[in-house]
Amino acid sequence: MKKILKKSLIFTLGILLLLSSVLQTPVQAEAAVTSTLVTQTEGYIDYKQGIKDVYQGEAIVFDVEGVVSIEYGNSATFNVMTQQAGHYYLNLEYEIPNEKVLPTTLEIRVNQQFLYDELRNVTLQNKWHRDETPVIDRYDNEIVPDVNQVKGVQETFIYDSSGREREPLLVYLEAGSNTVSLTSIEGDILISKLQAMGQKDAVKRNYGADKVGELEGDQYIYIEAETPTLQNSPSTRPGSWFNMNLTPYDTKLKKLNYLDGLSFKEALQYIEYEFEVEESGQYHLGFRYLQDAKVDFSVFADILIDDEIVSESLENYKFEYVTNFSDMIVHNEEGNLIFDLEKGTHTLKIVLRVDELQDILNELETIVSEVQQLSITIKNLVGNVVDKNRNFEILEYIPDVESQLTGWADQLDAIYKAAQALEGTTDNVSAFSSLKIAEKQLRSIASKQREIHIRVNELATGTNSITAYLGTVLEGMTNNGLSIDKMFFIQDKDNVPKRANIFAKTVDSVVRFFTSFGDQSYEINDEDSDSLQVWVNRPRQYIEILQNIIDKEFTPATGTKVQLSIMPDANKLVLANAAGTAPDVALGLNYALPFDLAIRGALLDLSEFDEFESVAKQYPEQLIVPSMIGDAVYAMPETMNFYVLFYRKDVMDNIGLEVFDTMDDVVQNLPILHQQGLNFFYPTAGMASMKIFAGTMPIIYQNGGNFYGDTIERTALNSQETIAGFKQLTDLFTIYNIPYDVPSFYQQFRDGSIPVGIADYGAYNLITNAAPEIANLWDIALMPGYEDENGEVLRYSSGGAESSVIFSDTEMKDASWEFMQWWSSASVQSEFGTALQTSFGKEYMWNTANLEAFSNLPWKTQHKEVILAQADWIVEVPRVLGTYMLEREVSNAYNSVVLDGEDIRRAIDLSTKRINRETNRKLEEFGYLNENRVYKTPKIEDLWEVKGRD
Repeated sequence: MKKILKKSLIFTLGILLLLSSVLQTPVQAEAAVTSTLVTQTEGYIDYKQGIKDVYQGEAIVFDVEGVVSIEYGNSATFNVMTQQAGHYYLNLEYEIPNEKVLPTTLEIRVNQQFLYDELRNVTLQNKWHRDETPVIDRYDNEIVPDVNQVKGVQETFIYDSSGREREPLLVYLEAGSNTVSLTSIEGDILISKLQAMGQKDAVKRNYGADKVGELEGDQYIYIEAETPTLQNSPSTRPGSWFNMNLTPYDTKLKKLNYLDGLSFKEALQYIEYEFEVEESGQYHLGFRYLQDAKVDFSVFADILIDDEIVSESLENYKFEYVTNFSDMIVHNEEGNLIFDLEKGTHTLKIVLRVDELQDILNELETIVSEVQQLSITIKNLVGNVVDKNRNFEILEYIPDVESQLTGWADQLDAIYKAAQALEGTTDNVSAFSSLKIAEKQLRSIASKQREIHIRVNELATGTNSITAYLGTVLEGMTNNGLSIDKMFFIQDKDNVPKRANIFAKTVDSVVRFFTSFGDQSYEINDEDSDSLQVWVNRPRQYIEILQNIIDKEFTPATGTKVQLSIMPDANKLVLANAAGTAPDVALGLNYALPFDLAIRGALLDLSEFDEFESVAKQYPEQLIVPSMIGDAVYAMPETMNFYVLFYRKDVMDNIGLEVFDTMDDVVQNLPILHQQGLNFFYPTAGMASMKIFAGTMPIIYQNGGNFYGDTIERTALNSQETIAGFKQLTDLFTIYNIPYDVPSFYQQFRDGSIPVGIADYGAYNLITNAAPEIANLWDIALMPGYEDENGEVLRYSSGGAESSVIFSDTEMKDASWEFMQWWSSASVQSEFGTALQTSFGKEYMWNTANLEAFSNLPWKTQHKEVILAQADWIVEVPRVLGTYMLEREVSNAYNSVVLDGEDIRRAIDLSTKRINRETNRKLEEFGYLNENRVYKTPKIEDLWEVKGRD
């Protein structure tokens, strides 16, 4: 959804709100308020500046007849009658009906409008509980157990989802009739009550005074942190560490023995523990924790007992930087705090907070926006190309440029000192060290402002720019990683959990050293001849989850035991096959590799198996083409890549551009981008000197071109249509001046210098999970293409990623196929993808090629819809004899034209000769020429014709 922003490229952590439509009858209440309408502004920080009339009366209830269901994409509208105008706190009672990993997200409109940006994205978290009993794998190691949604009605005020605002958000309601509309932009929700409340009900911060002192007694309570009773993020997980100071511990086996800070790091995440007090009394509270996320700076967290902050120091309590698990007793400046606990059941909750950093974060974002604006202004004056030999009197156009630069430097110095004050130190705070670098850079540029046009890229372009340094600080401040081994309530310091001494640690290290020479889990082992041997070209985390699912589901259902092994090197599979040591099945192979194995007779033709078609139709059918030889199929897709258009909504709106639908739109609007010092990204710019098919093929195919005809003896590279498409591709760089070398689209998309471009799954994962400062400021759309003669936009793009194969010398042919069918099924792929994210974090995004499974993954629904629509346009260049030379020579031709200014015809003619010569050499090597056999170009249509499918 587009919005006009006052400043270009502002990093806003404002958040979209979703809500629905149903008419209700209000209960009236009276309150004494003075009406002062606050006009709409961009963010809540501005909106709240004019608030003077906060409602002080009793709650006004929106009557709800039964329960109002709001499904994804739908809305409900509620009416309320107020006696007097003023600002109110909205309170919801709701239930999440479905077990979805992503939180439900709402848009909230008050009287048909968004009062501020934060209401565009209101997140309602669910409650989760992870099984307390660890899962034991076949090697007796503990792995992360499943997490389950806790059903039931929850109550919440409407909060800023970024966590910067501690108090609930206020909304203005007129005297008389008002409407509040809720729209779901992610997930489903059941609304049972909606209320407008006053300050006395919403803001409760009258905490008691701290109790401080020493205690005597022998009572103690230990709480293991790896097993929370409740958590509001399904990804919060236990971890395993070979550290004798963590419990439980085993020298040889992995034990889940701490709460992993890599999963407990985002503002407003909480963990809650239920514990028993056997004897009423006073206790100290301690933590054994690790906090190395913010170097020399603390992570802030609220500590609640029985869901209350019982004394003032427990709000935004500081967990200081420590590089090893350390013991800390909760304290203030006067000493250790005392907690009164009655006999019985209690709860302990830790909530991560960032509201102490609100002013710092907001000011940094403002500076980033202003520096970017100056950069754009200078580039509009002098152009995008830096000319060191050109003199330019910048002061004639921007007379206050020096004061701007020094003003920002002074602000950064003040922010650094504010960070020191928060930490209570005058020493260096390394978490903010990039501020000092940016400050020094600003003062250096200001001292020679007449040369600023030469150093303009230091402002907001690239990884060493001022905005990049500030972005690093902003990103770092959102990482509140806090690892906890245990919490403990004690009366005597002697009851702090014991730590291992140096002798025990030394013995443990020696034992572990010798243990490392023994058999390791998931290493290749041919001794188990009764098991299906499956090599997996993926990290251990993936294999642990897959082996667990196999042991729980596949083996009991089929009776076939499966042993997964980490593949040492996918490129050595050819040698393994020749040596007779190949596995039965291999997973996670690069999609181009199966052809090289199949042409040498190493793989089975999967199309000969029963139910092949039902398995194959689960994927974009063109993904099968690279593994075809004739009408035989030697691999099945596992994962898919996708190319879509990424765009910064704030930037595009600010300069008045619509989302590009065609490449003609791109070309026509490039002058507007260039005028603002901005540009467009095309995938070849992010590739090394070798431009693979994913970059060179799409525009050629979109213009009717191709690389092969019906047979492969002569390439179609020099056909009229292919040359026309190749020219369209190279013209983007040689005529329309988009950058031909972009080391990091992710970085330049973050800083706004390239606010729009075509990129793939890798960029999507990075931007989604590693660019929190632009959350909700970007979106994706279908890949732009070229219109055909019927006016349809052709959006052909590559999608090949990873594949699975069965080796021809397997003695378990049927079991191998049965396993592949099971593994490729929508249910298993969905389960695996969900388990990855709930076990290891939201950045473990499983890009399955199974389209039904993809639609069920815990990804943003609107984005999944775009990606699945783009999947309909996936095409792949066939892998045939000599394809490696075709890909190389297309890249060479591209480089010759774009970098060396070579004539297109000459470059393509030269490449065509080399391709044809190499192809014929390979045809002779594999006996096609000597036996007068024709190598037909694989086509998916031919496969289905042979299989009798329409």
